[in-house]
Amino acid sequence: MVVLVATLDHENVDQLLEEMNLQTVETIVINQSRSAREETIVEQREHATIVHSCDLGLSASRNEALSYAGSDDICQVADDDLVFVDNYQEIVNKAYHEYPDADIIIFYVDFENHAIKRPKLSQGEMSYLDAMRASSVQISFKKSSLDKVGILFDERFGIGAQYGSGEETILLFDALRKGLKLYSYPEKIASLKERESHWDRSNTPENCRKRGAIYKRMSPNWYWLLIFQFAIRKRKLMLPEISMFQNMKYMLQGAKDFRNFDKFNPLRGAD
Repeated sequence: MVVLVATLDHENVDQLLEEMNLQTVETIVINQSRSAREETIVEQREHATIVHSCDLGLSASRNEALSYAGSDDICQVADDDLVFVDNYQEIVNKAYHEYPDADIIIFYVDFENHAIKRPKLSQGEMSYLDAMRASSVQISFKKSSLDKVGILFDERFGIGAQYGSGEETILLFDALRKGLKLYSYPEKIASLKERESHWDRSNTPENCRKRGAIYKRMSPNWYWLLIFQFAIRKRKLMLPEISMFQNMKYMLQGAKDFRNFDKFNPLRGAD
């Protein structure tokens, strides 16, 4: 079992691990830098591998952490603003014991102090619709399962990439398409500390187009339905900047542009 932590420009990773309550948990920390490091530096601790990385982007961080994980590891996705409960490892072991056929398990993280609240999912096997309600820091998986079907995080998506979000849902949709078993286990493993969000949630045509690209990548055949439901559900939140029909138009344009881009730019993690 290993926790994969993504952080940026952190000067004291040992202190970070203490703040996250991970001192005695096997951890891989990818510490990216905006100052353009010339080479990757790896440091070993008793329970942690600390990688001072040359790369940038959240999905790139997740994939780099995976490259250091063991083939039989159960991996937990984490950001640097989580505080794990004391019995975290016990909860994870119990969940995978209860669901031995699980490839991916979504746990409960307390988002009480976060801008976006995440309700608890019902315990049991997850569908595509359930996957759309999961946050990246709730995701754990057997690395061997992802390796078996050739899945990684798509590095075109997520903070610091061309499309600034959606990487976790894309991963879960890819897993479901490949026949992996996803389960929800709504027991709390961590709390999210309050801090400023890095997401750009402004109502702009460009962000609408990016959302359309995310839906196209999630579901090449049913993206239009995802676009339609989003436009309906969020129509009041988009006003007065963008009407429901403008929103749909921009998202469909983004999906079309991504389809054309995707034909010529297959990247790591793409299905």
